[in-house]
Amino acid sequence: MFGKEKKCYDGYLVRKLDPVVLLMPYIMPRRTDSESKVDLRLDLTKVEEFVRQHHDDIPGLTLYHIVFATIVRAAAETPEINRFIAGNLIYQRRTVRISMMIKKHLEVNGRESTIFPVFNTTDTLAEIVEKTNTLAEEALAQLDDDSNGFDRFVSVLYAVPPIFLRAFIGFMMFLDRYGKLPKKLCDLQPFHSGFFVTNVGSIGLPVIYHHLYEFGTTSMFVSIGKKERVNELLPNGHIRRYKVLPLRAVVDDRICDGFTYACAFKTMEKCFKHPEILLEGYQEKPAGKGAAV
Repeated sequence: MFGKEKKCYDGYLVRKLDPVVLLMPYIMPRRTDSESKVDLRLDLTKVEEFVRQHHDDIPGLTLYHIVFATIVRAAAETPEINRFIAGNLIYQRRTVRISMMIKKHLEVNGRESTIFPVFNTTDTLAEIVEKTNTLAEEALAQLDDDSNGFDRFVSVLYAVPPIFLRAFIGFMMFLDRYGKLPKKLCDLQPFHSGFFVTNVGSIGLPVIYHHLYEFGTTSMFVSIGKKERVNELLPNGHIRRYKVLPLRAVVDDRICDGFTYACAFKTMEKCFKHPEILLEGYQEKPAGKGAAV
C-alpha cells in the first residue's frame, strides 16, 4: 500500500492505524476543512505563585513558557497530537517544534519576526525557557541588521514579479502537499511546526480562534488571551475568586480522535494545577505486564 516515495524528513509514516483514520485525509484532503475548535480556561492560582518562586533559579521564566512547557508535556504523553498529514498520509514528528511571532516594540509599525524552537519531549522547564529566550533574543537582534533568514527569504520573494511569484508559490505548495519540500525551506520558515502559538493577550485582546494554514504541516494553533477573573459558587455557599488564562486551540481532527485530544488538554490542565511537574523532564513510563506496545 505504501510506496518508497512516502517519506518526510521531519517525521515518519504511521502505518498501524484504524482504516477509518487512514481514509480521513482522502475524504477531507484540506486542513482547513478539518478544523475543530477547543476552548480552555486554565486556573492560574498555582502557576502565578510558581513563576514568582522560580524567578531566580529559572531566569526569564514567564507564563508564556509555562504554556510552551505544557504543550511539550502534552505531546510527550499523547504523541498523536504531534502528527501531520502530507500526501494524504499521516506522519509522526520526531521532535516538538513550536512557532511563535515576536515583536520588538508594541507599536503598529513595530518590526516583528518569527521563531520556532525545537524541543525534545524530555526537556525540563529550564531547558524550554533557555531555548525559547535564546532564539527570541537572536531574532530581535537580527531585526536591526536584516539578518533573519526567514525575513530575508520573504524580502527576496517580494521582489519577484507577481506572475513568477505565483508560479513559485504554487510549485512550493505542490511539493509541500506531498511532503517533498526541501529541508532547507522547511527549516527556514514557521509553517512546518507541530504547533503555532500566538499571545493576543499581550496586546490586550480577548482570546481568539486562529485558523490553521493550508501551507505547511501545523496541526494545532493555540491562542492565548488576556487573564480573566472568575467567581465560582462553591457547594458550601461561599464564593471562590481566582484568575484563569483563556486558551483556544484549533486542531486538525484527522490526525487523531477526540478522546486523544481530550487527554492532551487534560494534561495541560494538570500541568497548570501542578506546575512543579514541569521542573523534571518527561520520563516514559514502562509498559505494564500485558500492556500493548
